[in-house]
Amino acid sequence: MIILEHLQYPLRKRLRDLQEANLVTPTEDVLRWACQIAQGLQHAHARGVLQVDIGPHNILLDRHGNVKLADFAGSSIDGSSPSIASSTRAEHPRFPSSMPSLQTEVFALGSAFYELETTRKPFHDKMDHEVEKLFGAGNFPDTSSLELGRVISACWMMEYQDVGDVLRDIELIQKEKVRTEIHRG
Repeated sequence: MIILEHLQYPLRKRLRDLQEANLVTPTEDVLRWACQIAQGLQHAHARGVLQVDIGPHNILLDRHGNVKLADFAGSSIDGSSPSIASSTRAEHPRFPSSMPSLQTEVFALGSAFYELETTRKPFHDKMDHEVEKLFGAGNFPDTSSLELGRVISACWMMEYQDVGDVLRDIELIQKEKVRTEIHRG
């Protein structure tokens, strides 16, 4: 017998609920979930697995509000070809998901974090072909006002070597947030 953990629903549903209420994701959740997502991907990558289709649709919430990565069915394992492709907003035109790498995963992570924090996909108001052109030209949504803005931008600009680098920056942001709250005390 196999017993699986009961998970509430996809993270995207939570984001849509927030969006419909004209709210954004609370900063505490943004930082916790981003850290958990990066930790999960780092764990998968260390075992030769590239998820390929990273996004809130493949991230589930448990009953305690923690995230769990899901749907590895089409993943690349030990360099094999994936059987799925990522969405336009999670793929850099120069690095197609048909040839997954740590860099394609990091790029997709930036788009997932953008949606996590804003509740909207990057360039949500544009058609896929427009997004491809924008991304191909190095044009990305403004992230300067976002808690994870610098991390998201660095993911999109391919400044990270792997998810471990992303995780370190998220953890630094978390530590700075704690220090700031202590000083406000």
